[in-house]
Amino acid sequence: MSQMTVVELVAAMKGKSLTYGWDAVTLYDQRKANELLLQLYIERFDTESGYFEPLSMVVCWGDGKEKEHIFNLKLSAPRLSFETSDPALDPRARLTLKMVAGMIVSTNERLGAHYIKQILQVLPVGGPSLWMDQPLTKGNVSGLGEVIIDIDKAETFMANFVMGSLAQEDVGRRFKEYFLTLPAAQKKFSLGSIDGFENGVLTPNSFEIKVVKASYLSVLGDEDYGDGAVMLFIKFKDGEDGTFPNTKSIYLLPSDECGLAYTGAILLSSRVLFDIIMRGPAVADIGHGIKFLDYTPENGAGKDIAWSLKAGAGGVSHKFIHNYKVRDDDFDATFTTDLHVNFKADEGGPALTIKGGGERIEFVLDKVYTLPFSRVIYWQWPSNEQWDYGQIVFTCKHTVSFDVVVDNDTGCVSFTRDERSSSFDLSVTGFENLFDLKWEGIRMVPLIEAFYRPKLEGILQSLTTPVLDTFILRNLLFPGHNALHLREAFVPGDLAVFGQIDPLRSTTVLTPANSNIEAGSALQFFLTPSPDNVVWKVRDADGSNKEAGTISDSGLYRAPSQAELPDGLVTVIITAEGHLNGQPVKSSALVTVLNNTISVNPLYISCDAAGTTELSAESISGGTLEWTHLTPEWGSTLTEVEGKPNSREYRAGRPTTPGTPFVMDRFEITKTQNGNISKAYIHVLILVERVNTPMWLSEDSDPSSGTVQFELRGKNGPIESKKVTWKMLGGVGSFDDITGIYTEPSFIVPGSFVVVSGTLPGGIGAPAINAYVAVPLPLVNYVEILAAAEDYECPETPSDSFSSI
Repeated sequence: MSQMTVVELVAAMKGKSLTYGWDAVTLYDQRKANELLLQLYIERFDTESGYFEPLSMVVCWGDGKEKEHIFNLKLSAPRLSFETSDPALDPRARLTLKMVAGMIVSTNERLGAHYIKQILQVLPVGGPSLWMDQPLTKGNVSGLGEVIIDIDKAETFMANFVMGSLAQEDVGRRFKEYFLTLPAAQKKFSLGSIDGFENGVLTPNSFEIKVVKASYLSVLGDEDYGDGAVMLFIKFKDGEDGTFPNTKSIYLLPSDECGLAYTGAILLSSRVLFDIIMRGPAVADIGHGIKFLDYTPENGAGKDIAWSLKAGAGGVSHKFIHNYKVRDDDFDATFTTDLHVNFKADEGGPALTIKGGGERIEFVLDKVYTLPFSRVIYWQWPSNEQWDYGQIVFTCKHTVSFDVVVDNDTGCVSFTRDERSSSFDLSVTGFENLFDLKWEGIRMVPLIEAFYRPKLEGILQSLTTPVLDTFILRNLLFPGHNALHLREAFVPGDLAVFGQIDPLRSTTVLTPANSNIEAGSALQFFLTPSPDNVVWKVRDADGSNKEAGTISDSGLYRAPSQAELPDGLVTVIITAEGHLNGQPVKSSALVTVLNNTISVNPLYISCDAAGTTELSAESISGGTLEWTHLTPEWGSTLTEVEGKPNSREYRAGRPTTPGTPFVMDRFEITKTQNGNISKAYIHVLILVERVNTPMWLSEDSDPSSGTVQFELRGKNGPIESKKVTWKMLGGVGSFDDITGIYTEPSFIVPGSFVVVSGTLPGGIGAPAINAYVAVPLPLVNYVEILAAAEDYECPETPSDSFSSI
């Protein structure tokens, strides 16, 4: 496949049918189609099934000692996109769900002791995503006119992050179990609803989707890499399935203006156009007993060959008798011949044909007959009658052209007779050798023409085909947007109508469409084109946050403050409604408000001395971040990661402080913008000594009060707190290093945690006992991890390692 200009493309399509045996084909430029799918993604937030309930679960990996405890993970509304694939293979749609909020806590076990290894906060910025690829086989138009793509049977689940030794595919499979438990409504992606979609022979029954590349020879870095089209292969009622293009097939979107002039097209098969739509009206308009050949292989039909109407019967016959005078009008004479114009193919020439002619539909009758004639002169006595015989050449050529007219406002296609390009030519020759007809023929031929011209010119005086309403064909995927606007039509074989995907002609678009901003900041929205009487609204997308911010009559949005974000973020929907050209229009946009402009991950992680791990930080506004090592005394290093500008490879030092089994390394990440400094922190706990016992909460602890007591336990129960060396290694809150009692702060900034260690000194021949705990805050939400890490039994089979908690 390669792109051609519209002139080159129409020439290449001549004489061919490129619908591959389907009744019609609709094409959408792939990039434009995915832009419209983004709008559907935003609109889906406004539906009951648009947002998944937060999920919590445990995922096991490795030998079962390592677990991921996932808390209140929020997935965004699913976003569908079309993926380019070989047209010979099943087409694919990708459903992407971003992980926009939640906490993922990793636990491990060593020597029978469970400990928290990592705390990862999920945010929209730099957060992980889950996606699944769905082979698309059928797009059914239901009885209610709703177009649905069912992704219930997605084959491939992937996530763009890893859990320990699990690869992306393995992580995706863990989520598949969760996805299967969702309500059926959330697994169906509606592309819109067509009301009253009955449209005669052009009513779709079903369609197949393929995604093709503009050039299969292009590689990454080429200007046209990624260019392609979403193709709908449409079957009408009583139609049949066809085949599909391959990598060598003609690419059916023109390349004019670098592919921007034509971003959508419809091909109506020549079989449907001529055999189903035009056959009946043409028989009635032409009359004279005409019958067209049936659509059969014997008559030249084929799914790759342009079909045209060819007559198989009918015609106009005339026994022409012309009486005249010779020799100064003294004697009578008669000229006689049987004239006829047969519509079928015969010795006079090809059949009467109605076909595509490139820019128009052509009616062609081209006949040349050699016919016998007789001429008798009635001489007076004593002379006898004089009979002469011969052959005339009877030529009849008639062409009628019908321009294909597209109504740019409605997309309807009609056919108008073009008199300037139509012609009629009739001649009779071959009798000139007879002395009397040399001059009499001057009067005789107009008489023949006077008989035939009105009869043949009356044929197809107008082409009474119905006006072709293309609305359904061009809006199967996006009926709510009426986005594909047609502007030029050709009939090189199939009816080919080209246009642009331009939703702005029938809707208004709100920009920016999807943004991340900092708490307390402002964002200006714009409408293109601008409707009248605009009403602005803002609301929380999932109803979890009371404060969604405010928006002015001019579209200026002000985000809630940090204090108004108990979860650290909120996703809101901005909606603008008004009237455009007298019609109501509505457009929405998404804004995620964060309490910090910098997203870091992990918030906390443990690492063996001299061990390595990868850290990352990203700003919602992009740009360069500054990393500062706040605890260089531990001898750790950070190095940049090739190809990952937001990541650093961390290598832990080897602290040698006696009696210190754990030390906390801290990094500050900052960004300065417009004089404002934003900061975020990453904590790495260096395990100088191994953990050899778990940390416990006392039985009297009440996490809901915000205060708990940590303890170590021996064979006979809790060990006295005063015998344990307690330390608060990091985090927020207050800690009593004598009793091991911890109290969380009254106001907890989302992403907060506490890290506490306890060491029981060893004796003669007995090693020290070391334990630590890292717990996200508030305690009441996450302290259960301590019990879950200890008590949760991982399933024996990996496919069962997905469990709700």
